[in-house]
Amino acid sequence: MTVSNKTFHVTVPVAEQDVAADRLWQMGVEAVGLSDEVDGLIELWTSVGSTGAAIERAVAMLEPHWTWWAADVVAPDETWRDHVAPTWYRTTGVVVPAWKLGDADVGAAVHVTLIEPASSFGLGDHQTTKLTLRLLSEHLDVAEPATLLDVGCGSGVLGVLAAQRGVETIRATDISAGAVEATQANAALNGVAGQIDVDMAMLDSIEGPFDVVVANILAPVLVALAPDLRRLTAVAGTLIISGILAENHQHVLDALAPLVVVDTVTKDGWVALSLRN
Repeated sequence: MTVSNKTFHVTVPVAEQDVAADRLWQMGVEAVGLSDEVDGLIELWTSVGSTGAAIERAVAMLEPHWTWWAADVVAPDETWRDHVAPTWYRTTGVVVPAWKLGDADVGAAVHVTLIEPASSFGLGDHQTTKLTLRLLSEHLDVAEPATLLDVGCGSGVLGVLAAQRGVETIRATDISAGAVEATQANAALNGVAGQIDVDMAMLDSIEGPFDVVVANILAPVLVALAPDLRRLTAVAGTLIISGILAENHQHVLDALAPLVVVDTVTKDGWVALSLRN
């Protein structure tokens, strides 16, 4: 068992989630994870390196009333793969762990997306991902976009679904090299590698516009990227966002104005929204 890094966890009141996430992003991390709400609290976590000095720098960014802990990252126990299940985001759409395809009970009318999560990304089972998949899938039921941009692509599940549903040209971007590798692998796994171009480009360097833009990322990042998200969403195009709390997202909508909300879905305190020009 080899320790390669440390994860840093902080628990905060739900109302302070955005502030805590912003503090973690300020440390220059590649990704921030979120738990579901429990008793008014939410846990965030990230990778901060393997040294005591890295932990001290992280602690210095916190408010005194937040609680934190750090844990060693060790070689993963692969037994978890025996216990995961497909993730249904609607009755006609399911994300299936690649090694579970033979065990998945799906009908002929169901859209199946295979995912291998790699070391740092999930299986599409977080509520924000399921909500985004649902809105994207429902949009593709009634529209035929030619282009899509996936901002913060992670495992690539959103772009892969769009490619499977017929979107011809997809650009995916993430600040994590691991996300780029995972997206490339999952695109190939689902036979859509030729439709997805993925890299680590900053959003302000990307030329658009795109018929659809999807961004399942934290609220502070959505606010910071709002000018480019607006710029990259085509006239009469659609922007789908998530990663935000149902009861605390008006500031995100204010930053994205004049785009207006045309659809909203919520689950367990999380929200995904579809906006149009």
